[in-house]
Amino acid sequence: MHLGQRYDSAAVVDPQPQLPSTVDLVLDGSPGSRVPHAWIDGVSTLDLVASRWTLLVGVAGDRWLTAAADVALPVHRVAVPWLPDEGALLVRPDGIVAMRATAAVTDPTRFLTEVLDQVLARPVPIPST
Repeated sequence: MHLGQRYDSAAVVDPQPQLPSTVDLVLDGSPGSRVPHAWIDGVSTLDLVASRWTLLVGVAGDRWLTAAADVALPVHRVAVPWLPDEGALLVRPDGIVAMRATAAVTDPTRFLTEVLDQVLARPVPIPST
């Protein structure tokens, strides 16, 4: 956002291509923007997500933790103002937020699988008849 860029592509779920005001700069982890910086146990969120797909989950994100393990994603629980307690951010290896969930979902493993299928452009299997 500082560089005046946001992504609007199939590699981002529900992108928000409009740029926020540079006067009222709000780093909130919107899809298509860079993941906001915050210190987590002495490590920056920017370092936690560097060079790999990573899931950041809120403090009440136990179901997201299990789902991340199911789909083999690195995951970190974070207590930051821009991520709701039951929310999650999927961050691409380049530090761009690919998906933001602001609340718990019914089946987080299936949800993450579908999100990864979309952002990685994986083909959807066609059921045989």
